[in-house]
Amino acid sequence: MEMNTFSFIAELAGSELRGPDGVFSGRFLADSRLVRKGDAFVAFRGENTDGHAFIPDAIAHGASLIICEDDGNIPFSTASLKVSDTYKALPAMAKKRLALHGKKLHIIAITGSVGKTTTRDYLVRCLKTSFRVHSAEHSYNTLIGCSMTILSLPEDAEVLVLEMGTNHPGEIAEMARFFPPTTSVITEVAPAHLEGFGSVEGVLEAKMEIAGSPALKSFFYNGDNPLLAGAASRLPAEIARLSAGMEECDYRILAPIFTIEGGVPELSFSLAIPGDVLHVKARAFGKHAAYPLAFAAGISTRLGVPGEKAVAALREAHSLEGRGRIRILGSGACLIDDSYNANPASMASVLRATAGIEKHRKFAVVGEMLELGERSDDFHRDLLPLLRSFDTVWLVGKTWERIASFTGPDETHLVLWSDSLQKLGDCLGNELGEGDAIVIKGSHGNRLDRLVEILCREASS
Repeated sequence: MEMNTFSFIAELAGSELRGPDGVFSGRFLADSRLVRKGDAFVAFRGENTDGHAFIPDAIAHGASLIICEDDGNIPFSTASLKVSDTYKALPAMAKKRLALHGKKLHIIAITGSVGKTTTRDYLVRCLKTSFRVHSAEHSYNTLIGCSMTILSLPEDAEVLVLEMGTNHPGEIAEMARFFPPTTSVITEVAPAHLEGFGSVEGVLEAKMEIAGSPALKSFFYNGDNPLLAGAASRLPAEIARLSAGMEECDYRILAPIFTIEGGVPELSFSLAIPGDVLHVKARAFGKHAAYPLAFAAGISTRLGVPGEKAVAALREAHSLEGRGRIRILGSGACLIDDSYNANPASMASVLRATAGIEKHRKFAVVGEMLELGERSDDFHRDLLPLLRSFDTVWLVGKTWERIASFTGPDETHLVLWSDSLQKLGDCLGNELGEGDAIVIKGSHGNRLDRLVEILCREASS
């Protein structure tokens, strides 16, 4: 059966193909700006935006197939499928596609309060040394995101790596029902999205939904987290429960060393795995990055990748955009871009890592951490001791306005910033110099990635 033709995709949808048949060779996307020649574009009707309005833009970018609810304005020269509801159609199509996959397929699903995307990236690097691997892109960690990943699954794929995120109970359980993983991973459980979960215990319960897969054979988890260790111990005995961490774990991180030389980060450590010790080295930021590296090496060797192949692949790994990526600015200052998102665990790890760098002066721009519920102010106050390691910290967000105190002798280095990011960029440009380091981190809603863009744009102009 030809699984990469438009007519096959139409069969999955139970719909009639309109326009020319062809061979699909790209990705499924919902953002017309990301479309390249050969991709499929799916038009979703959102609360504020209707994807149908961007169909012409997707076609102009080279979309070869359109899936939508209204195909009236699509030229016949472009292949299209009409469905009654794209939100319902995509998961059903992807479930059928998985069931029809001819090869034996390892399905690995990753979740966690921190490190999902980084773990996925490192793991794919290791697995590709021995398997044909297909993986999610662009943090596609919802039911729809997983569906679009699966619909672009190549016929010869041997391993599928999915990322599963959540901000309310039942979300991961639904993904695990549609796309049952054979290996599940929880990188960490920490305070995040507490408005939807209520407590860390609620986060744990939601993340553990990933272990409810009827196909599950192996469960990897952060063995340094007592909550996770307890939950893992209650899984059925036939599921292999495998821990990674710095304590007494199945995959144990030993003596991590982190340095930065010439703007290039290097993290190295030994990893004790069953029957061997691997020596891991990567261009990753901070000792906390040892966890995703350990998961990547551990899972891949468990699936049969030789240990030396796995660690060789990790030598080429580096921190992802917005997740510890280091830039050298025109002033010579070292910028640590961790602007993608933040919760108390990730914020503390990054601040500690930056504070430990041997630099002339250390600065930070710290946005607020969103969706933390009624204890939000407490979580922000808990960070104040970590901020004392910096020469100056610019605080961005309403939460900081409520709790920041500037009257005490220990807090004179804190600057509450309420003006534009452009003006903050100008201020930092005047302040930063050769040998300085600055870290930028906050929840995505702060859009501190724009501040990173401003600083890097000015550095290159």
